[in-house]
Amino acid sequence: MLSFALPVILAVVVISGIIYGLFLKMYEKQTKYSIEQSYSQATSFVENYTQTMRYLAEMMENNGEIRSILSSSDYNSSTKLDEQFRQFFRLKQVLMSYELSNPIYRMVLYAPDEMIFAENHYYVYEESRITKRVDYGSMNIAFSRGQTYLAQSTELQAVNETDKQEMITLFARIPVSDESDQGLGYCSVSVSTKRFRQIMKNANVIPGGITYLIDRVGNVLASSDTKEVIKLRKDRNFPIDGEESSWQRIQLQNQEYYMMRSTAEGQSWQTISLIPVENYKSQYRFIEIWVLGILIVIGILIFTVSGKLSRSYIGRLTALKQKMNSLQGGNLNVQLPLDEEGQGDEIDEVYRNFNFMVEEVRRLMQDQYLLGKNVRVAELRALQAQINPHFLYNTLDLINWIAMDYGASDIEKITWNLARFYRLSLNHGKTVISMEEELEHAQVYVNIQNFHYDHAITFQTFLPEELKNMACLNIIMQPFVENSIVHGIGEHVEIESCHIEIHVLRKGDQVEVVICDDGPGMSDDQREQVVSEDKKMLTKGYGIKNINFRIKLCFGEKYGVFYEDTEGKGTKARILLPALTVEEAEQIIV
Repeated sequence: MLSFALPVILAVVVISGIIYGLFLKMYEKQTKYSIEQSYSQATSFVENYTQTMRYLAEMMENNGEIRSILSSSDYNSSTKLDEQFRQFFRLKQVLMSYELSNPIYRMVLYAPDEMIFAENHYYVYEESRITKRVDYGSMNIAFSRGQTYLAQSTELQAVNETDKQEMITLFARIPVSDESDQGLGYCSVSVSTKRFRQIMKNANVIPGGITYLIDRVGNVLASSDTKEVIKLRKDRNFPIDGEESSWQRIQLQNQEYYMMRSTAEGQSWQTISLIPVENYKSQYRFIEIWVLGILIVIGILIFTVSGKLSRSYIGRLTALKQKMNSLQGGNLNVQLPLDEEGQGDEIDEVYRNFNFMVEEVRRLMQDQYLLGKNVRVAELRALQAQINPHFLYNTLDLINWIAMDYGASDIEKITWNLARFYRLSLNHGKTVISMEEELEHAQVYVNIQNFHYDHAITFQTFLPEELKNMACLNIIMQPFVENSIVHGIGEHVEIESCHIEIHVLRKGDQVEVVICDDGPGMSDDQREQVVSEDKKMLTKGYGIKNINFRIKLCFGEKYGVFYEDTEGKGTKARILLPALTVEEAEQIIV
C-alpha cells in the first residue's frame, strides 16, 4: 500500500501545484483586470460629466439671446420695468430649456448687479457672487487664459426646493467677442456631488479600498469613504498631486497600499484609488487553504483506500485538468458535472469550488458589461435632450394675441393643451410611454396648431383597446404630424385644409404605426434624405433621422421608420416597434 500510495501522493501534489499556480495566476489577472476596469470606468464617468458641463457652458456662452440681453448698454437707466421683465422671461426660457433637456445639470447665469432680475437667485444671480468667492483669484487667472474653472459650490437642486446642496460646478466667463479679454457676465453648470461620490464608491472592488477625486490645489471633491480619507490625510505621504501611475506601492499610517492615479482628460483633476495590500492578497488566501486542505485529505484517503479508489481519483482529476485547460483557453462556460447524491469526497469538493469560482468569474464579466452599458444609456439620453423651445415661444405669443382679440375662453384651451403637451413631452425624464399617451401628445399638438390655422386641420386616430398600453418611445409621432402641417398648409397657401390620420396595428410580435396625410407628398429623393440625412430637421427639433436612430438603438436594426411611395397623393410613413408593455420596454432599454 505504501509503495503504491507514495507515488500517487507525489503525483497528486505535483498536479495540484501546477493547477494551483495556473489558476492563481489566472484569478489574480482577472481580479486586477476587474479592479482596473472599475477604476477606468470611474475616470470615464468623471470625464463624461466634465465634458458635458463644458459643452453646456459653451452653449450658454454662444446663445444669441443671452449675449443680446447682457450686452445691452442701457439696462440700468432707461430700460422700462416691463422690458426688463421680458428680458428676464427670455433668459428664463433659455435656461429652463437647457435644464429640461439636461435634468441632472444645474445651470446659472451671473448678470451685472444693476440688472433688476439679477436677484432671481435661481436662474440668474448677481455678478458679485462670483467676485466674492475666496477662490476668485484662481478663477480669474483661468478666465484670463481663456479656460473654464471647476470648483465646489452650494446650489439649489430644483426651483421648488429651498435647501442648497453640495455641487461640483464649472464656471465660465461670457466674453464680449472671441478676441476680447473682457466679459459680458458669467455662467455656471453644476452637478450634485452625490453623483461623484457614487462613482467613487462603485470604483471600489476590494473591501477596505478608497477612491477619491482631488482638484489642482489638493481639495478632495468627492470620495467613497469621507472618514477614511480624513484619517489618511493626516499622513504627510497622502497622495495629492503627481504623475499618473498604476499599482504603485506606498505606505500610509503603517499600512501598505496599492495606488492608481489618473488625470481626467482636459482637466487637472485626478482620480486616485488606494487598495490595502493586505486586503488585496486576502482575495487569494482561500485558494491556498482550499488547495492545502484538499492535498491533506487526498493523502489520507490514498493511504487508507488507495487500492480501491486510485482509478476513480485519477480519472476525475484528469477531467478536472481538462476543464481547467478549457477555462484557461477562454471558455467561461465550463462546468464540472456533479451528481445530486455525489460521493461526498474531496474531489467532489474540488468540483464544487471550481464551479463556484467559474461562476464568480462570469459574474465579474457581467458586472463589467453592465458598467459599459451605462455609456449606451448616456448616448440614448443625449439623443433625447433636444427639445426645441421655439414652439413654446410661438404658442405663448399666440395666447397673448388671442387674449387681446377674443377674450379668455380660448386662452384656457390653449394653455391646457400646452401644459399637457409638455407634460407628455418630458414624461419625468422617462424614455417610454404608452401608445395612448403618445397619441394624446400628438392630439394636443394639433389642438394648439388649429388656433394658428383657423381649425383647418382635422386629425383622427385609430387605436384598438388592446393596444392602448403597448410601449412607445416618447415624442416619435408628433414630429410626423408637425411635418404634415408645416410642409402642407404651412408652405402652400393654395392648400386650405389638412387631414391627418394615425392607425396603430398589431402584426404578430410587432406593432405598426401608420401616419398618413393628404398633403403634396414626397419624391424618392426626399424620402431618402429625410430618413438618411434630415439635417434641416435636426437643427429645428427631433427630426426623422433622430427618431429612426433612437428606435434602432433601443430595439434593433429591424425596427425603425419607413416611407411609402405616395408622391402627389399625400405622405404615408410607417413606424415599426416591438409589441411590448411599458414595463417590458423599460427593462430592455435601461
